[in-house]
Amino acid sequence: MVDVKKTLPRVVVLLDKDRPDGAAYLRKTVAAMLGRALKKLPPGMTFVIRDAWRPAKVQQDIMESFVVRFRRQHPGWTKERAKKEAQKYVANASGVMASGHMTGGALDVRLWKNGKRVPMRSWKLTYQENAGPYQPKLPKHLQRNREIMYRALSEVGFSQCHNEFWHWSYGDAQWAKRTGAGVAIYGVVETPTKSR
Repeated sequence: MVDVKKTLPRVVVLLDKDRPDGAAYLRKTVAAMLGRALKKLPPGMTFVIRDAWRPAKVQQDIMESFVVRFRRQHPGWTKERAKKEAQKYVANASGVMASGHMTGGALDVRLWKNGKRVPMRSWKLTYQENAGPYQPKLPKHLQRNREIMYRALSEVGFSQCHNEFWHWSYGDAQWAKRTGAGVAIYGVVETPTKSR
C-alpha cells in the first residue's frame, strides 16, 4: 500500500472526516495505474480522490448512513427495504464480496481543475439518477466531463462500477466480476501499513 499524496503529489486528496490522518492509501500497482491515467487528462486537470482504502468500521458506517438516507427520502420504506436499496451502492464490510475499498484496489474519484471539482452531476437529479455512469438526463457539458474521466481511467485498465460513476477499481472482487477475470487479485487489508 502507498500513500497517494506522497506517490502522486498532483492528485488532490479530500477524504471525509472519518480519516483523521487524511491519507488515501492504494495498492502500489493501482497508484501506478492512476499515475498513467493522469497523463491522459487535459492540461491543467487532475484527479481528486474522495475515498480509497477504508477500514471495515468505516464501511459499516457508510452502509448505516445510506439506510438512514433512504428512509428519510422514503418515509414509508421499512429498514429492510432501505437496506436493500443501500446494498445497490454500498458493498459489504466482510465476506467474499467485501468492498473493494477495503482491498486498496478501489477508489472514488472525480476531476479537479483550477482549485475545485469539475462539475459531473446535476442537482436536479436524485442520488440514484446522478450515480449512474451513463445518465442521458445530464446536460452535455456534464456528460463530456464524465467522458474525460472515463477515457483516462478505462484506458489504463480500471473498471467502472455499474451504478457509481465515481467508483473505479482494479484487482478486487467486483473488478473480477465486471471484467470476467474470475478471480480477484487483492483481498481485504486490515491496515494500510501492511503490504500484501
